[in-house]
Amino acid sequence: MKIGLNVFADQIVNGNKAADIVTDNGRLIDFAVCHVDGQNYTVPQATELAHALNDVFEKQDTDFITNFEYANWREDCTAPDGTQWAENSDGCHRVKLPNEFVKALAESKKFKGIMYDEFEHVIISRNTSIQLATKFKKILPVFPFSKERDAIKQGKLLKEQIIEYVDSFKAQGAQAMFGEHVYPVLLHKFAESGIIPNYKSLKENFSNVAFSIAAGAAMQYDLPLFNCVDNWFMNTNPGHSASEMYYNLLFAFLAGVDCAYVESVNVMTDKGKINEYGEEFRRFCKEYKDKNREYSIKDYRPEIGIIRYDDGFWGQWYPILFKKCLFGNPKIKPDYRSKELFRIFNILTHGETCKNGLSWDRISPWVLFNKHFSFASLNSTAVFDHNADKKVLDSLKLCFLCGIHISGKTLKEVRNCVKENGLTVVAPKRFAPSEIAAQAKGKICEINDGKGKWIVIKSYRTKGLKNSVKDFIGKKGEMRLTFADREIIMKINGDRDSFSVVKQ
Repeated sequence: MKIGLNVFADQIVNGNKAADIVTDNGRLIDFAVCHVDGQNYTVPQATELAHALNDVFEKQDTDFITNFEYANWREDCTAPDGTQWAENSDGCHRVKLPNEFVKALAESKKFKGIMYDEFEHVIISRNTSIQLATKFKKILPVFPFSKERDAIKQGKLLKEQIIEYVDSFKAQGAQAMFGEHVYPVLLHKFAESGIIPNYKSLKENFSNVAFSIAAGAAMQYDLPLFNCVDNWFMNTNPGHSASEMYYNLLFAFLAGVDCAYVESVNVMTDKGKINEYGEEFRRFCKEYKDKNREYSIKDYRPEIGIIRYDDGFWGQWYPILFKKCLFGNPKIKPDYRSKELFRIFNILTHGETCKNGLSWDRISPWVLFNKHFSFASLNSTAVFDHNADKKVLDSLKLCFLCGIHISGKTLKEVRNCVKENGLTVVAPKRFAPSEIAAQAKGKICEINDGKGKWIVIKSYRTKGLKNSVKDFIGKKGEMRLTFADREIIMKINGDRDSFSVVKQ
């Protein structure tokens, strides 16, 4: 696994002693995610900055990805020379980069692409931070919305918009585009559109649940998997312990993640001296950099699958912000189908995750009475979208069908796996084959089909469902991962922020 660190462009070009101390002048890391506040630069200044970054990282022999977040926080991103860094011709607000800047970055072989920080967040929340900053005078979408109240059409439109957006950066010279997801949603929609999956652990997430969602996106769309180990929690940085950071890096390594990095270098020193965060990061780098792992996310063979339409709903609800809608479109409201994923994870984690959401960053009694923890009980799980095919379904022993839509082709593939592989499928009647649905009686009904069976349910609130799948969901207190040639079992410690490896 390649190991990285989040750094800041102005510090790098002016000599970042903290980064040099923590990384031994770059020798302890494979890559850097370099944060650039674009709106502060004229085009000539931005081009000069690009050349300066190229020089630093070439001298260190370190790959780098430029990270952009400035548009998430500022309504007016006009540079001193009038360059627009976020105002687009369609009237929407999103990161916009001058050609000269990206082309200058692309002159270096160490430059690996562009990362849009919190891209999924600004899409589904319509640039929430700008709404707050302008006292709700400005509500700026990232892309134009569909005029129809149809989630499927909105999702298709978003895919087309993102593809065009990604292609525009590639035309400027960027090799690739990466997301950095605050919430574990739109990972599949982005992957489908050419954006490399990059999930956050720590932050306000259940780290291994976020992994299972991102892993499915990477597997299904044959892309590498990135992990941002983010020390922020709500408005506090660091909001997690140094030990928890270490164990999240270790989980990423064991889970087959291709590239993991920590946000950020600023938490790793105090007054120019390395602190416990820096020491734990250095310890991990020394233990695992260049260690031959012999497998990656491409070798992940989950035994439990969840298939759903990736609609951007993570359970968001605030009285003012994060209003309930799909893809950020205020005309399209979530219903019980979008919430089914949360009920499924609650079953799979032995009740340890919330029935109504995937994150602590929401208002609910559950969030108020539960302290954040990184790791939940979970047995070899991945989430796929509505177009999942045979290559990602073949290893499954148990599969849940949920959400607002699943393609006919995928449903056909699922049934073939039931008949031929002995797969057990849990599904509401709307996703069961017609002849299976016709046999289903009561709130929960098991029906044999070839070598496998269907568990047809009235809803994911149905009592007794957990008992019907108990033989598949593993042991409480354990995380289990299955790969093509190995099984990894981790026992979660009492703090639920660390674990012991039982089998590897």
